[in-house]
Amino acid sequence: MLLRELAAAHGGMLDPGLEDAVVSRVAPAFADISEGATTLAPLLSRRYVEAARATGALLLVDAPLASLVPAGKRWIHPRAAYALACVLERVPQPEPEDARALARIDPFANVDPTAIIGPFAVVHAGAEIGPRCRIEPHVVVYGGVSLGARVTVGASSVLGRPGFGWAASPAGGVVRVPQLGGVIIEDDVEIGPLCTIDAGTLAPTVIGRGAKLDAHVHVGHNASIGAGALIAAQSGFAGSSRIGAGALVGGQVGVADHCEVGAGARLAAKAGVIGDVPAGAVYGGYPAVEKSRWLRATARILEGTERKRKGRSG
Repeated sequence: MLLRELAAAHGGMLDPGLEDAVVSRVAPAFADISEGATTLAPLLSRRYVEAARATGALLLVDAPLASLVPAGKRWIHPRAAYALACVLERVPQPEPEDARALARIDPFANVDPTAIIGPFAVVHAGAEIGPRCRIEPHVVVYGGVSLGARVTVGASSVLGRPGFGWAASPAGGVVRVPQLGGVIIEDDVEIGPLCTIDAGTLAPTVIGRGAKLDAHVHVGHNASIGAGALIAAQSGFAGSSRIGAGALVGGQVGVADHCEVGAGARLAAKAGVIGDVPAGAVYGGYPAVEKSRWLRATARILEGTERKRKGRSG
């Protein structure tokens, strides 16, 4: 396509002289580009500025980085990652095939005819799968789970299994607390592969509209993930925790039971949340604290370690 057509469709500004530039492929700036003049390379991070300067490709540049690369080959966009996503959506992809004949779907499950069911998925009685959902291979959907429209569930995820609930008995052992509340997954949610979302005890565990969960995420019983939240891989949310709408959660974050993370909050990777996080706040570390406090504490630890090292070497 002509680069100007892409810019007209998706926004941004072209350097003068690029109106007739043609885009035939998209590749990283650091790739070995033999067709540089018609290749579009994204520049979304300072890490790749040197590669972008050296490449002969056209550049889709995030606006804050535009001054770091020479003019003359830039498509500058205030949200370059969004523009890249729009460009890549134009690449033809094979349509997923419904393989429900190879799945185990209980006759008392309610599966919309427009849903795509992958091979060897298991859908139990009482489960509801809405229109245009995509259930990938080996997914297990227990009864009491309700999926809205256009939900994607990654391969080998488990939805609605009884949660980890135990109560001490008078005899000194423990008894399982039945988990009867089910799971509600609202429209346009994406759940990555190998995720587990436990059933609630009395009320459902809820994944809000448009939330995106990466691979290996665990959501405990009675927890709720707010609309539009983005959850990176290997994060875990203990029972009855609440993650607000639009929250951003880094990889390997852990949130303790009954903690509430406010709307729009951000949790740095590996944060250990053992108390409430205010809306819009940025927290990190273990125990997770406000970002500036966490960075100051980390700096003091590093300074102390460096002094000890120098003392030993002296």
